[in-house]
Amino acid sequence: MLTRVRVAHVLSSLDHGGVETLTLDLLRHFPPEIRSIVYYIGEQLTQRRTEFEYRAADFIHCPYLPPHRINFMRRLSARFRFDEVDAVLCYCFGNHTWVCMAAHWAGVKRSYVSVQSSTMRNRVTRAKGFILSQLARPFCCGEVAASNHVRDELLGGMLLPSKRVRVIENACAVTEIADEANQARSQRPQGEPVILMVSRMDDAKDHGTLIKACAKLIHSGLKLRVRFAGDGPLRSSHEALCGSEGIQERVEFLGSRGDMPQLLGQSDVAVLSTNSEGFGIALIEAMSARTPVIATDLPACREVLDSGRCGILVAPGDSDSLAHSIRRLIEDNVLRSQLVDAAAVRVLRNYDIKRTATRYADLLMGTPDSLALDTEVA
Repeated sequence: MLTRVRVAHVLSSLDHGGVETLTLDLLRHFPPEIRSIVYYIGEQLTQRRTEFEYRAADFIHCPYLPPHRINFMRRLSARFRFDEVDAVLCYCFGNHTWVCMAAHWAGVKRSYVSVQSSTMRNRVTRAKGFILSQLARPFCCGEVAASNHVRDELLGGMLLPSKRVRVIENACAVTEIADEANQARSQRPQGEPVILMVSRMDDAKDHGTLIKACAKLIHSGLKLRVRFAGDGPLRSSHEALCGSEGIQERVEFLGSRGDMPQLLGQSDVAVLSTNSEGFGIALIEAMSARTPVIATDLPACREVLDSGRCGILVAPGDSDSLAHSIRRLIEDNVLRSQLVDAAAVRVLRNYDIKRTATRYADLLMGTPDSLALDTEVA
């Protein structure tokens, strides 16, 4: 008879971002021994709630309102105890401090935080992250970094002991994305090249450089369509920039979308122009879809793209280089084939969700050979 392990997945957002996509993929690919419960600590519920309710055994809304931190921890702890939770996987670095404290009060055996983004975007982020990660240490069994770059930041910037931090790379449903993208590609009519960027519209990303690069190409006579999938606080300023660059008629702002494989299959180039990156699930989704990739040359992007063997890397904020790279991928079929072939091999080998789900499952179930970081809490 199988021993059931009750795992709490704690999220602070129900958007169409990388964290939410990873969580849903883990829920789908965890072994039957794991009974997953989603705890949403954000304030606003969205329509995507139904996806989590469908994939998880239960969905609990326990909003965290910062002025009432102690009350939040008491409510969450009581719920963990009521649900007989065995392990917690928190996806919100910083707030994991309060979540892990609540789990400790409830007698939960294992609590981890999955760190998906850069913890050192600026001095404020770094200082806050350092304080909260140190405060969490007595209650959190360890940090799971989405990339080697994030691990380096946790060790060097947060000053966490190396024995606490392990790397479990982000992943996606590689084969499923490939099949859906291929189907969309086969049904796509001939037309102008399409450039796609998938990301949240906040100050971590750099949509402006891509807008300026595409404006240069369009004004030089190259007919392009530009699509932005995602939403966020900077959307209106990006729309205004498209207007001032005179390309608003060639740009589509699609908002939050759940059909990434189809969008990638209908695109000629996927771009991730960014100021900060912890991993970049948008990159591996494009690699799975066999859509050639251009990304900003940051450590996490360099890691995923194997130092440029699986996609083109361009200097941060360099719209001229980005425009040149877009033109190269549109016009050079040999280069496109080389990059997508290399990317397809790499993403299947390193970033398939089945491999990542197995590693997370071993960790949460306390499997003896799961790197044994929870033998002591430093």
